[in-house]
Amino acid sequence: MKIILLAVISVLILQSCSLLYYNPCKSYISDDITFRAYSEASSTNEQFAEEKALLIAKTDIAENVDNYIVSKYGHQTFLHDPEYENKISIVRKTVLNNINIVCSKTIVKKGMYKSYIAIEISKEDIDKEVTRKLKEQTD
Repeated sequence: MKIILLAVISVLILQSCSLLYYNPCKSYISDDITFRAYSEASSTNEQFAEEKALLIAKTDIAENVDNYIVSKYGHQTFLHDPEYENKISIVRKTVLNNINIVCSKTIVKKGMYKSYIAIEISKEDIDKEVTRKLKEQTD
């Protein structure tokens, strides 16, 4: 009887600990067609918590997007072409303007705002933006 009671109490304690770290946007993960990132941030100011969470998520997704652009478009010329490399660099800096927020939730607990966010951008949207920028620059 004591073992069963101890097991039940252990499960309840573990369950309550996992609720303390629950992120409602955590289920959004990258797949073959979309890059996704999630984050959380806390502040005494609601807007600052939301902006901070968004910045963290953008930073996380930026590395994947940057690597994707460089690996797909970085070596399309056989000779060193500074103009092409400059165009790719511009696209790498601006493509994150097209992200979509797929999950956003802010809660208040003990006077602190905790903001959760998940963002995404499809590889197709990245490809379209790169193509558009390269054509725009060359016309």
